[in-house]
Amino acid sequence: MFNRSTRVLGEERSIMQRSLFKKLTMGVVLATSLTFGIDAQAEDSIATVYHIYHEGKYMGTVDDQKVIEELSTLKINKVKDKYKDLQLTVEDIEIIPEEMFRPVFNNIEVAENLKKELDVVVNATVIEINDQEVAAFQDSSIAQNVLDKYKQKFVSKKELEELASQQATKSLPVLKEGQSRITDVSFTEDVTLETKKVLPEKIMTSQQGLNLLEKGTPVEKEYKVQEDDVLGEIASKHDLSLDKLLDLNPELKEDSVIKPGDLLNVTVLKPYVKVQVQEEVYEKETIAYKTEIKEDSSVPKGEEEVTQNGQDGESLVHYTITKQNGSEIKQEILNEKVLKEPVNEMIIKGTKVIPSRGTGSLAWPAVGGYISSGLGQRWGKLHKGIDIARPSDRTIKAADNGRVISAGYNGGYGNKVVVDHNNGMKTVYAHLSSISVKVGQVVSQGQKLGVMGSTGNSTGIHLHFEVYEDGNLKNPEDYLK
Repeated sequence: MFNRSTRVLGEERSIMQRSLFKKLTMGVVLATSLTFGIDAQAEDSIATVYHIYHEGKYMGTVDDQKVIEELSTLKINKVKDKYKDLQLTVEDIEIIPEEMFRPVFNNIEVAENLKKELDVVVNATVIEINDQEVAAFQDSSIAQNVLDKYKQKFVSKKELEELASQQATKSLPVLKEGQSRITDVSFTEDVTLETKKVLPEKIMTSQQGLNLLEKGTPVEKEYKVQEDDVLGEIASKHDLSLDKLLDLNPELKEDSVIKPGDLLNVTVLKPYVKVQVQEEVYEKETIAYKTEIKEDSSVPKGEEEVTQNGQDGESLVHYTITKQNGSEIKQEILNEKVLKEPVNEMIIKGTKVIPSRGTGSLAWPAVGGYISSGLGQRWGKLHKGIDIARPSDRTIKAADNGRVISAGYNGGYGNKVVVDHNNGMKTVYAHLSSISVKVGQVVSQGQKLGVMGSTGNSTGIHLHFEVYEDGNLKNPEDYLK
């Protein structure tokens, strides 16, 4: 705790000079001692005093080091019950001894100065990251345990032990197919353990230190609002409560409207350090096949034909993966051997437009309007299509190219038109007030078939629209564009 340096003063006087000097100065020395409350030794006796410094600041001079020891004990005793498990001491004090004839000192003043300035501390092990003190622990075993536990969040204890064994032998066996191993576990920053004196209230438990390393410090950043974002989801995405997000953005309220492109202040936790794990892998991997599409103008539009089925390939790959806190940041292929080449899938896609043949994509069969009733059970029986009501124009249009195979009155359907699209699909249009086409007529997508009405069993003016594919009833909503 103490640093010592010695300065010895020498002075030679004759016996007569010393005797004469004693006679002249005896009264002065006595008067000085009484006036200033200091001790003085006879000039023929050399005494040692101690100059005290704390953090480079002069605290005064004492004639006995016990003054420092007693004050240190007093300060430690005042807090030892609060920190029973810690080995308490005091901050470093520099003590410079000096031998001198008429020594000057003031024990009381030094004690008062140190009482104000000197702190009780603990000899601790401190985790430093890039030379910055991050966490202090009672001893090195606890500090090392914190670092080990942090690593074990991303790699198992067994894997760490195996890695240590491999590094000790400095030899790695050749990986076999299907095998992998951890080749390195390290920190992304410079992490060191240092022995220092710290205030006892700064000592952390193992769990507190682990939480601190993992969570790090809060850092404010901006988030750009995306399409369909809402405040609650943005808060959750950044591990914030909605109230905390609103605190960071005082111009917002819980019901505020946010738009894509808006910038919001968010707080993210930035770890002091990340665990970097490098893994070596040797395994078979699938090589996905590619699909090649070739357009053919001789094939009707909407038709596709697979002329060659695709087949995945296979390769044996030796590569390394680098992860930081569990997230992959890099993959590097060391060696790759193709075991089986992939076979591309070949597809012929028709582009030929035939007036009487549908494209396979159905257009909205009315001018505006909305679906007032969908396909499903209604009034105790199946409603086979959708009802479209309130159009801006009552014109009914063909949903796709095709040929009219039915046009006329049909019981509960009223005036009905059926179009065969010659691609396996048929569409039905019912309750028309009038029909504008004839059986056998070829119609194009969007061509007028008639006028919306309420003929047959109808509760009002609307279009009843049905879709069939290969003879099976389908939901028109799945086909309309």
